[in-house]
Amino acid sequence: MIWNEQRILQAIKKLYQANAPLSYNALSRKNQALLSAAAYHFGSYRRAVEKAGIDYAAVLRRPRWTKTLIIAEVKKAKRAGIDLHWSAVTKRRDELGKAAFASLQPRLFGTWDRALHAAGLDADEINLYRKWSRNSIAFELKHMASENEPLSSGAVQKEDPGLHAAALRYFGSYDAALRAAKINPASVRQRQTWTKQRVLVELKKLSKGKKPLLDATIRSKIPPLYGAAVRLFGTLGKARKAVKILAK
Repeated sequence: MIWNEQRILQAIKKLYQANAPLSYNALSRKNQALLSAAAYHFGSYRRAVEKAGIDYAAVLRRPRWTKTLIIAEVKKAKRAGIDLHWSAVTKRRDELGKAAFASLQPRLFGTWDRALHAAGLDADEINLYRKWSRNSIAFELKHMASENEPLSSGAVQKEDPGLHAAALRYFGSYDAALRAAKINPASVRQRQTWTKQRVLVELKKLSKGKKPLLDATIRSKIPPLYGAAVRLFGTLGKARKAVKILAK
């Protein structure tokens, strides 16, 4: 294309109306030819932008994402049959993945679920019927374990029925799904309600071992105990101190 002043101004206006990033750095990555032509014909890129009737300061401040752009990405992904569940979109490195993270900004939607609702989708339905595989189920369970979230069958049924149903469908039983995720089913069962007394008793048992377990080990190997200690005492360290006080 042979650039002239009129074509340059039209191109800049078109990009601006499409909400495309117009900062110098952004354009140098996307359209170096336009940037060079603007600088050549107008003396500087900034002068070309201002000649197009656009406030250059606003261009520098202009956010990359808007609600309209995010909704458009969501709808496009829905038409293409792409899994829109949060754990799926945040693994992507394309525009949809970027839109998902951008949606969390307070000026936009604050949450991904609100972005889905704004696009006319039912977030609860997407969470329930999202696409699953044996690997994604195991990954989700491992992630929950790393975050010390309750992993008993009852807790997962309540908090994430889609995950629980998928575990049964793909593995035949929930325990089999836990084992596939390298999690001992016995360690996550919640047959008893955790109380301060029970936490202290369990920690006391561990302290009598030949090699007392470190906090990090308890967190990874016995997440129910760790979670209960944090919930009831504030930290695992405070629970350990309570054990020592009682022993005196």
